[in-house]
Amino acid sequence: MQTLERHDIAKLEGYIKNIKQYRKDLKYRGWELLESHEPENFGASKSGGPGNPIERETIKKFGDKKYMLLDNIVSSVDKLVNTVDDEALEIMQLKYWNKEAGDYTWQDVANEMYMTTSSINRRRDKWLQLLAEYMDYV
Repeated sequence: MQTLERHDIAKLEGYIKNIKQYRKDLKYRGWELLESHEPENFGASKSGGPGNPIERETIKKFGDKKYMLLDNIVSSVDKLVNTVDDEALEIMQLKYWNKEAGDYTWQDVANEMYMTTSSINRRRDKWLQLLAEYMDYV
């Protein structure tokens, strides 16, 4: 098991906090890859690529590094959210996705959950380690 440094923790928390934006970016990048940016040449012969449109779409998406990076982030965070228990999900909701109360500190979250800050930090470290494993984060 690898030890996460301070910058790793900030990066992984950023993925969780900004998951909605990453989902939008992934969807936009997929659209961008599939949108034809070349003028149609009706008189030309067919390309040597696959004839199946789904196969062409898959090859374009999975051949693009940016798309693959975004897909890895989104799928890993989704897997984490589906894996953690309800209490951890509530902590994430308070810390990362709570727009009403502004930015909660870890102390605020601990007070809200009737836990100690060290207990909250241990739980956070546990799920960030899990996210790092899902992402193959090095």
